[in-house]
Amino acid sequence: MPSNPKKLRRWLVRLAVLAVAGGGAVWYFRGESAPVAGGTTFDVKRGPMEITVLEGGTVEALESQEIKSEVHGETKILSIVEEGYFITQEDIEKKKLLVELDSKELMDRQTERELQYQNAKSTLTGAQANYDIQVNQNESDLKAAELAVKFARMDFERYLGQETAARILKDIRLEEVIAQVEAEMAKEDAVLEEPPADAAKAKENAAPAPEPASKDAAAPAVEAKPAAEAPAKPETLPGASAPMPKPPEVTVDFSKYADPKLLGDGEAGQKLRTLQDATLLAQRDVMIAQTDFEGTKRLFERDFVTKNQLDSDETGLQRKKVSQTSAETAETLFIKYEFPKSAEKALSDYLEALQKLIRAKKLASSKLAQTEGSLRAAEEMYRLQTRKRDEIREQLEKCKIYAEKPGMVVYGAGEQQYWREERIEEGATVRERQVLLTIPDLRQMIVKVKVHESFVKRVQKGQPVRMRVDAYPNVQIDGEVQKIALLPDTQNRWMNPDMKVYETTVLIKGAFDWMKPGMTAETEIIVQKLPDVIQVPLPAVTGEGGEQVCFAVNGAGLERRVVEVGEFNESMIEIKKGLSEGETVRLRAPASKEEDSSSDKKKEEQADKKPKSEKRREAAPKADGGEAKAPDAKQG
Repeated sequence: MPSNPKKLRRWLVRLAVLAVAGGGAVWYFRGESAPVAGGTTFDVKRGPMEITVLEGGTVEALESQEIKSEVHGETKILSIVEEGYFITQEDIEKKKLLVELDSKELMDRQTERELQYQNAKSTLTGAQANYDIQVNQNESDLKAAELAVKFARMDFERYLGQETAARILKDIRLEEVIAQVEAEMAKEDAVLEEPPADAAKAKENAAPAPEPASKDAAAPAVEAKPAAEAPAKPETLPGASAPMPKPPEVTVDFSKYADPKLLGDGEAGQKLRTLQDATLLAQRDVMIAQTDFEGTKRLFERDFVTKNQLDSDETGLQRKKVSQTSAETAETLFIKYEFPKSAEKALSDYLEALQKLIRAKKLASSKLAQTEGSLRAAEEMYRLQTRKRDEIREQLEKCKIYAEKPGMVVYGAGEQQYWREERIEEGATVRERQVLLTIPDLRQMIVKVKVHESFVKRVQKGQPVRMRVDAYPNVQIDGEVQKIALLPDTQNRWMNPDMKVYETTVLIKGAFDWMKPGMTAETEIIVQKLPDVIQVPLPAVTGEGGEQVCFAVNGAGLERRVVEVGEFNESMIEIKKGLSEGETVRLRAPASKEEDSSSDKKKEEQADKKPKSEKRREAAPKADGGEAKAPDAKQG
């Protein structure tokens, strides 16, 4: 069976099924036709007929392992196994080296990456230690600040008494202010944790700062500073730490609490009671001294006592009055000055301790955020350098490719669709993802054929196929259609965009030791079997004026017959009406009454030299003067 070379068939422009015009091709059928004067004839026969699709293809392995270069960029091949080498199971167990790529540059980069990795690891260790130290430091600072607040609160309650101290703190709404401050700090911490782009929005949505407490009926002794006196908050950049919130400054009139009943068992109450007792005692002493002096004076007037005794009692009275005045002054000074001062100082110390606690929390949060940011940056850098180090190691491992599957070694193709690459050999430069080796599994072979769009609807999965390989033309191989592409092949779309072919996979039944990938094969797909039909050669049917005609030979000469055609294959066509079994027909329509028989013979010889697949497309009859008429078939 003749066939064109593989490369010629790959780029051959495949035409649609053409009808044979008046001077069309003729056919020479050995053993079924007889040359006569004026042309070759054929006896119409009845019998079985196979409808086939004849296409050329290439033998390939059903499954193949492609070995590609996985080294980034370009590198050179230092060594490669010879093409055609058959990899055995022993080679796989011993990890036979198939390809070795140049790794000098990668080794230099590995040293650099290792240094960067060690630096990142050291930085991460230091950042982790700093973070742990900062956590412990924050715990110590916050605990000290909390204790200072606790002790200041105790001092305040000790001086004024627990009930009075609680009442004053309630009057100034300190607990509410503390809760608002803590809420403000929590919102600011949330703003700091958000991305910088969202920081301004979070600041706008934050709760307003607590308003200063004002005078009311429940707290007449509390005065708030005017809003104008409060310092303006500085503007902050998005993502930066907001100004630290603080409770409003207040002034308390402690004179209203200068009552032992209100101060209770507080230190101020005890001192006030002591001063009041001293005043009462001084007043009593003055009264007693006054009584004594008046009695002595009456006695002096009657000369019962001396002048010295009178002067002595008068001096004693004056001393008692001085003591009374001193006691009253001490009480007054305590109530007016010492008590408010000490109470104000105790409250101020308590408020300052609260401020220090707020500052400690803010500072702790800021320092922890800084150390945490440094820790995260160090962790990211460590992960980055670890990944880069691992990538270099993987790249070095990929410079040596070992046998993994048995099969025959085939070098990767050097010619691509849009560019040309160096031939695969030692010293050649290869790029990433370039195929270096292909190891086909020779246990199951296939043939890849490209079916023209005019025949693809006839081909279906599972149809039997007869094949012959050019290297062994006398060996018939059986197979079946395994897969038909859904879309046309676009490999040659630039050379002939109008030609549409569909890649079809034919599975070869059986195994052949001599069969190798890349061999050229001719496939004959059997799409239909007609058990008993009248048939004539394709060139015997001619299209004229929209009709299909044959020229029957009888005693009077040639008779033009209009026929109805059916299915056809590469050589024969079914005749449904117009001819009978045993009649004789011409294989070529007469060009004129006086035909040139020598021209007929020459054209017959040229047509006989063409491949079957090409002859079939050129010699198929037309219906209605245009497309080839063939029964519809379900597309595979």
